[in-house]
Amino acid sequence: MKGKRIVWGLAWALALLLLAAGCGERQSQQESSGEVTITLEAQSLAVGPTTLVITLTDKNGDPVDDAVLSVRGDMAHAGMMPVLADGKGDGAGGVYTVPFDWTMGGDWIVTVEAALADGSNAKQEFDLTVEG
Repeated sequence: MKGKRIVWGLAWALALLLLAAGCGERQSQQESSGEVTITLEAQSLAVGPTTLVITLTDKNGDPVDDAVLSVRGDMAHAGMMPVLADGKGDGAGGVYTVPFDWTMGGDWIVTVEAALADGSNAKQEFDLTVEG
């Protein structure tokens, strides 16, 4: 009887590990902050340099150009220095590319702040997992 409990415990642990591994595959996320929707896609989720592709659209789905972006990447655990990057309206259609550097594998919280041309601001956080 004790052996069956150990086997079931190991099966549950394996199932949870597989579920957690599947969650790390997400590369693109979209969030809405009322007036502006921010979409973030990382071209790579591996340690090292990458490009973040950030798209801004208004509540009607129209592109938001001429924003100034600030991006902050924080590890989910304490003790790591944040990664900071800036971007300007470098493309039409509300699409912005921001060079970024994943300094370590693990769970990241990426915060995108957009200062819009009309003086308003939008801010969104994205949870990403970077492979080491």
